[in-house]
Amino acid sequence: MLEVIIPAFNAGPYIRETLLSVAAQTRPADLVTIVNDASTDDTVAVAHACAGELADRVTIQIIDNTGPRGPSAARNTAIRRGNAPWVALLDSDDLLAPTHHQTLLRVVSVTDDIVLGFGDSTVFNAGETLDSGFLTTSGVTALPATEIAADCWTLGDRMFDLLLSSGVFGTSACLFRRDAALEAGLFDETMMQCEDTDLFMRLALLGRFAFSREVVAHKRVHDNNLSHERHKLLFCRGTVLSLAKIAALPGLPATRAAAVATALSQAVDGYLYHASRAGVSAYRAASATARRVGHGGRTANPRHLVRTAISGLFG
Repeated sequence: MLEVIIPAFNAGPYIRETLLSVAAQTRPADLVTIVNDASTDDTVAVAHACAGELADRVTIQIIDNTGPRGPSAARNTAIRRGNAPWVALLDSDDLLAPTHHQTLLRVVSVTDDIVLGFGDSTVFNAGETLDSGFLTTSGVTALPATEIAADCWTLGDRMFDLLLSSGVFGTSACLFRRDAALEAGLFDETMMQCEDTDLFMRLALLGRFAFSREVVAHKRVHDNNLSHERHKLLFCRGTVLSLAKIAALPGLPATRAAAVATALSQAVDGYLYHASRAGVSAYRAASATARRVGHGGRTANPRHLVRTAISGLFG
């Protein structure tokens, strides 16, 4: 069984097209759960209308987020109350390719130790394709991979290390085992950015990821995306806090602990760099986070301090 979980906050302009893409699957989902995250527009009304319109193709339920505001708690609300073994994530403004479910269920069914399957995705805006291959952009297609079935590949232990440095696949281009997500601790409900990669890293410690090179999703970009460039500092902070949390996990193998430590140092430097360009207030906030994760000494880097001073003087 497969459940599609869609957190939705003020998704009225997009939710119908998103649901139509779910209803068009060659292998229908067993359940689609829309989690209303305190929307103030017509999201719920549009979702209920679609549930009736598409009832002959897919079962859609609309529930409320029972946790803090944000996609993490919204997703957790549905994961905790559901019972389908497999969960597919879908952002309320993204679209699925018709073979999303069929392709990814085939990928995760190859061996019992696979906890997550993903595919390729495109990025679009107003009908224009901006990126035709996320796996190429993230570097996955350039890595040596092991084909374990037809168009089913695995990177083995390298998956965890790849996740340390960047997002590897689109959130709407994956599905995972519900029991593995519960074991990993679900999404961090304090995080509004990087919450997906944070969970994926913890899942990668539990089992293998497998992937198809087929495009299975299309990510829509617009001015209200949480991943918009104006949220750069929030993403930097989220990355630092996520890596610090991974570093503190008990029983982390020495080689992985070393890789996490290196990634954390780099993330702190990156956060301080971007904050120094944003001014004194931003640098103070970044410095506080650096001290919180045990890297306070990096805040005294002369280049960061000079850049902060110049940014403060000249904006």
